Amino acid sequence: MLAGGQSRRMGTDKAFIEVEGRWLISSALAALDEASQRLIVGGTDPRLEWAATAVDAQHVADDWPGEGPLGAVATALGQARHPITVILPCDIPAISTVDVAVLVQAVRQALPAAAPSAAIFTDQRRHYLPLAIDSGSAGLAKSLFESGQRAVASLLDEVTVVDVPASPPAVADLDGPEDL
Repeated sequence: MLAGGQSRRMGTDKAFIEVEGRWLISSALAALDEASQRLIVGGTDPRLEWAATAVDAQHVADDWPGEGPLGAVATALGQARHPITVILPCDIPAISTVDVAVLVQAVRQALPAAAPSAAIFTDQRRHYLPLAIDSGSAGLAKSLFESGQRAVASLLDEVTVVDVPASPPAVADLDGPEDL
């Protein structure tokens, strides 16, 4: 789960905004309840350590803090111990374990492909996060980042992408105060 963004539009750290009585980070972590490895990537708020410990997750520093989401994705992929990695932003409060399972299943069905595979949600447009991706993409993500890319879309341009129909809550993110 990515938790190191600057939250410029929101004006405060999104991970710890309360929505329906729980922190946004708690909602995203709950969607990863069935994951065998849970990481919180980025962020410096001391509460991240507590949040990680509370759900048997690990908080790791972003290898490139403040440099955009692709660096955080590369950090997560570099830490992955399983063939498929799910990347969630911390600001999608209604994503569920079912949504995560749908993405993982789409990548499983695509493997083994000639190129690494990823699954993303689509409705009227592609949503680059959340995504499930072949963990073997770690080197590619790092290479793209080091070449100057910062957007997750640049990684997805290099892998086989499976578009999965979106459930609206799974992709509804909270970017600014008006979204609350």
